[in-house]
Amino acid sequence: MERLKATQTIVDGSLRETKVHGTEGFPLGVYLDDFADFENGYICWHWHEEVQVTMIIEGEFTCQVETNEIRLQEGDIVFINSGLMHQIRPCRLAQGKLYSFIWRGELIGGNRNSDIYQGCIIPVINGNLPYLKWDRTDSEYDKTAVSLRNVVRLYEEKETVYQLKILTLLSELWLRICEQIPKEKPIVRVESERDKQRVKAAIQYMQENYQEQLKLDDIAEAAYISRSELCRSFQRTINMTPMEFLMQYRIRQSAALLKNRDLRILDVAEMTGFCSPSHFGSYFHKYMGCTPREYRRQ
Repeated sequence: MERLKATQTIVDGSLRETKVHGTEGFPLGVYLDDFADFENGYICWHWHEEVQVTMIIEGEFTCQVETNEIRLQEGDIVFINSGLMHQIRPCRLAQGKLYSFIWRGELIGGNRNSDIYQGCIIPVINGNLPYLKWDRTDSEYDKTAVSLRNVVRLYEEKETVYQLKILTLLSELWLRICEQIPKEKPIVRVESERDKQRVKAAIQYMQENYQEQLKLDDIAEAAYISRSELCRSFQRTINMTPMEFLMQYRIRQSAALLKNRDLRILDVAEMTGFCSPSHFGSYFHKYMGCTPREYRRQ
């Protein structure tokens, strides 16, 4: 089983994950995520074209899929649709385990021009279904949980024709997802896509310049919109303000730098755009649950 660590969750300027999941011939990645391994203690905002199913093994989590906040506890399963910004945070920082199954639509649908892809994959990934959650009260829960555990076993052991067996299990799961597609036709909102592009432009600017003393006006100018419209775009897309995102990003960068004991905490604060050590310490404690000095000792 591949163990995915936070340092391996690499994204580009638009927060698109750059990791390749599986292979060209079998585009599926199965991961055991132990949050004790994550430098920041959680999986930060990102997106990918693949769909994702996550099953909680240990602990409690909050999963945010764009503006949807989903509370997950041990045993819960969540499906996250293609192309959506999402992050997963344990309720107790750096504690908890989960399995993630990430695959491209071609795994089940084959060629994108095939009848199966057009009739069974496209309606889901282009439909009005950002996520699905299964817990122990759902009638389909037991089937889904058993299927996913069997996928883990097959992926680890790689017995004869394991790919076909995994494909069968995921196809059955996909059928259950298809049955949950809302009957009403999805409303395509131009504003929603425009918001996403603005947010991605602002995020890229913040990631490239987070060490500077950025102001909201600077970020808005980089996205070619007003301050108020920038804030509305962030709120509508990921339910947070631009400055909240910037502070979270700075803290993620600082956590990595704190592992270098040659750097003073003052140095780390200055290198990540904080105006003073006290300002840095306040935000670090807010997002990490401890002071920079305590984090360095751990």
